[in-house]
Amino acid sequence: MANLGCIEINPWNSRVGSLENPDYGIIDLDPPEGMTFDKVVKVALKFKDILDMAEIKGYCKTSGSKGLHIYVPMGSQYTYEEVRNFIKLVCYFVEQSIPEITTLERRIKKREGKIYLDYLQNRKGHTIASVYSVRPVVGAQVSTPLEWNELTNGLTPGAFNIANVPNRIVKKGDLFAPLLNTFIDMEKSIEKLEAFDP
Repeated sequence: MANLGCIEINPWNSRVGSLENPDYGIIDLDPPEGMTFDKVVKVALKFKDILDMAEIKGYCKTSGSKGLHIYVPMGSQYTYEEVRNFIKLVCYFVEQSIPEITTLERRIKKREGKIYLDYLQNRKGHTIASVYSVRPVVGAQVSTPLEWNELTNGLTPGAFNIANVPNRIVKKGDLFAPLLNTFIDMEKSIEKLEAFDP
């Protein structure tokens, strides 16, 4: 990878041995240029509310750029289509809860300055910057796992970079390690979500 000049690491959502069944689902919060990161944090916390209601433990990380990624453990139990549809459902509930700042509209011109809730990253062969991947941006930001209580106003993605993330890992451990050792019961989670009234 070094010889190719690679900086980012962008893995599949599934692994050898279970390529058709992702280890996790991903929610990509993609804000427009100029939006404050506080609004991205607000949306992420709304996702946590929805996931908590469905009794799902989600895992959040910075994208290493201007957004946040939320991961849902799937444990290779479901197909890409099932995972994508489930993540879309969760995104729908968030959009209905805070439509003034979120959208499921894929076309940039029609997003009206809102945060795009991208569930389409959950298609076979699609990739996203891995946890702990360095990003090719000023400051060498790193896509960094967060504890939910770290999502507060004033947080900035630039706070995590190649200079300080190694010490952070020593202090906090690998916050994403449990993601690969568990999975949701999708049917039960859907039942709980269906009872939700945004």
